[in-house]
This record gives sequence, structure tokens and C-alpha cells, in this order.
Amino acid sequence: MPEFELTEVKALGEIFALGRIRVKREQRRFTKNLLITYLQTRHPAVTTYRIDVGDAPIGYVMLVNADNPSQWIIERLTIGEAYQGQGYGYAVADRLIDMIHDFDNSEMVIVRYKPNNETARRLFERLGFVEQDKVFRGRQIATLDFEFEDDADEIDDPESDSDSDTGQSQAASVDDDNGHRG
Repeated sequence: MPEFELTEVKALGEIFALGRIRVKREQRRFTKNLLITYLQTRHPAVTTYRIDVGDAPIGYVMLVNADNPSQWIIERLTIGEAYQGQGYGYAVADRLIDMIHDFDNSEMVIVRYKPNNETARRLFERLGFVEQDKVFRGRQIATLDFEFEDDADEIDDPESDSDSDTGQSQAASVDDDNGHRG
């Protein structure tokens, strides 16, 4: 995957500098006004990241903690025209999914995009998102649910060789002839 850095941006000047990132003419209808982005970034549940390759900003993306605290929204994933088709969109979304997966109590990632944005649809489909039947404020909704292994199965496993009173392996509590624990 391509190398990049995510840098959080908050200040008005930093947000407006993102306006130098140009997308293809036919994609401009899918982007939002940067003033709206700035105002939304001021909300505590919203983080805006600039996507950097070396010293060059090549795009931006927003991460939103939804009303349901176990759900996160990836919004406005934008990659500059010169960097499109090189895997950056996929790599950025994949990294954000990994970040979200590591957050406490995260269960779902949501993406929203214009229904006629086929590039976004294909990208998120490749990442495992499933389109929902609903459209929210003119944008298609797709979701990715996390599946977690049940740790309780390991603890309650009667075949386990751990001591039920101490939670330690019985073998670990035995000293060998040299006084080492085995």
C-alpha cells in the first residue's frame, strides 16, 4: 500500500489550505464547501485529517463519532487528481477502519456518498461495506460491521489446562530440579 501520513487539521487556515487539492472536474459535484467542513470540524465528535505524502498534502478525510457512540462515520474522503488511481483512497479508508476497530466499544463504520458516485461505491464495496436501502440527506449509506471473537469462550473452556482457582497454568506453578519455574 502507498505510504502517507494523516495529520489532524483544526484551524481555519489549515482547512482552507485544503482547497488547493484539486479533484477531476466531474468529481467536483461530490465535494463540500470547505467553510462547512471547518464548521463541522469544530464539533467535538468530528476530526478532519489532511492526507500527506512527504511534504505534499494530497487529500483529506473526516472521521465522525456518530450519535450512537459505537458507530463511526468516514466522510469526505478526497484524493487530489494527481494521486488518484494509485491506491491512496483505499489505503486511507483501510487505516481509518483499523483505527476505529481499536477504539473501545466500536461496532460499526458508516460511509455516506452521493448515490451516483460510482468511484466511492466501488471503493467501499472493495473494503467490505454493504449498501443499505436508505439514503440520508441525499447520500447513500453503506456500513461495515465489526465481528469480535468472544473471549468468554476461552475462559469457560473446560478443556483449558488453567487452574480454575488461580487462573494460572498448573504447569507454571511447578519448580523443576534447578529451582526454575516451568
